[in-house]
Parts: sequence; structure tokens; C-alpha cells
Amino acid sequence: MSSKLAVLLTVALIQLAALAQPKVDHSRFNDVLKHYVINGAVDYSAIKKDKRFAGYLKAISAVKPSEIKHEKERLVFWINAYNAYTIKLILDNEPVKSIREIKQGNTGAWDIVWIEIGGTKYSLNQIEHEVIRKEFDEPRIHMALVCAAKSCPPLRSEAYDSKRLDAQLDDNAALFLLDKSKNRFEKESNTLFLSELFNWYGSDFVKKYGSAEKFSLTMMGLTGTKPTAVKYLPYDWSLNAAR
Repeated sequence: MSSKLAVLLTVALIQLAALAQPKVDHSRFNDVLKHYVINGAVDYSAIKKDKRFAGYLKAISAVKPSEIKHEKERLVFWINAYNAYTIKLILDNEPVKSIREIKQGNTGAWDIVWIEIGGTKYSLNQIEHEVIRKEFDEPRIHMALVCAAKSCPPLRSEAYDSKRLDAQLDDNAALFLLDKSKNRFEKESNTLFLSELFNWYGSDFVKKYGSAEKFSLTMMGLTGTKPTAVKYLPYDWSLNAAR
């Protein structure tokens, strides 16, 4: 085989591989978030009436995530899916004042196995813990996965996008950590007050950032600060609904 033919064959194989990957379009979800999420507050009733949301869920349900070869695209798929199906769970159980009210028998909202993606059924906890946390070494996802509660990080008014993922994750982390109702440093007592999220998932931050505390202080613009105490703030599970 000539070198020219070998090159052409290689190019053809690359193109075929690209065509074989599922094309996941998050634009409908992006439009829904843009129109119905303001400063993290969600207009659930309006989303329920928008056919684009149902269309998006139908589309991602047909995708086989394992066929998404690009890691960032696969991570984006799972983050958007988690957030979209959390919204769907609220819509399917209205009216609720908190996601914690939702149960199926003795099974809580996060453990109900009802989300069908690529022929496999998942719970929200399975998506977060058995897929995202297991497959991706990315602790910033804890500022991107939104559990429909007021103390959660804010739901972005846009879908996550593989081309801008790092910037989006950093931005959401900053929004969350600079919100003094959820995280703050008190200079007088040299105490760092953090969201319970960092207590629950602190170990996820050790490898990349040293600790959840170091990550938080960096995002707050307080690199080098050494608090003498770290305390965790009460978590408000009230629904993150627009009034």
C-alpha cells in the first residue's frame, strides 16, 4: 500500500468514526434554561408548557452515552441530563415545596430508578455517583449538578457546552462560593463557613485541589488564607422555584 493511499484510508476511518458518534444537540435545553431560569430561580410551570423541554428529554433518552467518545462531550451530556431530569421529576410531582417530599414507597427522590437513557434505567443518584463521579475526575461537577433546592449551586441559564465547559464550571463555582448566604469567610473569627456540599463531597477535591477548603478559598479570591475553623451551614431544601 502506498503512503498516499494509507493516509487517505486513515482520514476516511477517522471521518467514519466521527460519523458513528451520536450527535447530541443541547440547544433546546439551552433555550428552555435561557427563558425560564433567572439567577438560579426556575419557572417550573412555564417549562412544563414548553414542548422544547419534552422534545429534549426524548432526544437524550435515545442516546447511548458510551458511544460519545469525546470525554468533555460525554461529561456535558451527563450534567445536562441530570439537571433536565431533576426538573422533570419536580414537574411530574407538582405541587411540591421540596424535592425531599417526593417518594416512591420508601424510596426517596434520588434513588427512584426511572430515567431511561440509551436503553438503561437510572436514578439521579446513579447518574451522579455511579457514572459522573466514577468516570470523571472533576470535582467541580458539584457546582453544576443542581438538586432543585435553594441551597444548591445556582442552575445556569444555559446548558453546559463541551467547548466552554471549563469556563462554565469555574463560573458556576465562583457564583456559588461568592454567595455569602451559602459560603463565606469571617475574618474576625478566622472561620470559613461552607455549604454542606463540601462536607459531603470533600474527598473529591483532595487530588486536584488539596482539599475542599483550599478550592473554596481560591474561588473566593482568598488563596493563602488559613482559617482556624471550618463550619458547615444549614442546607435549605426548599424548592428553587421562581416566585
